[in-house]
Amino acid sequence: MSYGADFDTTGAVTIESVAANLTETGSATGVYKATIIESCQKMGCWMSVEAPNQEGMMVYMNDHSFFVPKTGVDGLSCYINGEAYFDTLSVDFQKHLLEDANASQEEIDAITEEKYEIAFNAMGVVIEDYVASEGDMADPAEHDHDHDGHDHDHGDQNGEENNTEEAEG
Repeated sequence: MSYGADFDTTGAVTIESVAANLTETGSATGVYKATIIESCQKMGCWMSVEAPNQEGMMVYMNDHSFFVPKTGVDGLSCYINGEAYFDTLSVDFQKHLLEDANASQEEIDAITEEKYEIAFNAMGVVIEDYVASEGDMADPAEHDHDHDGHDHDHGDQNGEENNTEEAEG
């Protein structure tokens, strides 16, 4: 299944190359293949994918311009097309992401420090072997939360970090 902008998956490289590309050239733009860890349980506006040297890489759906399924995608292979960047996640934003993932209050309360990581702005996503079922996709008309401070401007392409302060969604 395809979400967002259409793109060709031919020539995709593994997500493991993102960190090296960012470090060497300051840019990591293209099509990458990854395995989904989880997706946003509220709207499908982000997903976490397996990545080397960090817990998981956050993939944001181009400033909420499209959504991926909320359920049924964990463990599936996907292709993401877009740009990786360095990001600093505030404590509030990390807690917000955990709330979106339906984490326990104990997990949410354990967040006490900012986190510096690589994130990805996806223009399009292809999820392999996904079989839709009722309730997997959010209704975009229900996407009623504020995005102030949550626009993922992606820093510059020379490795400058972003600072994702607060988020409501």
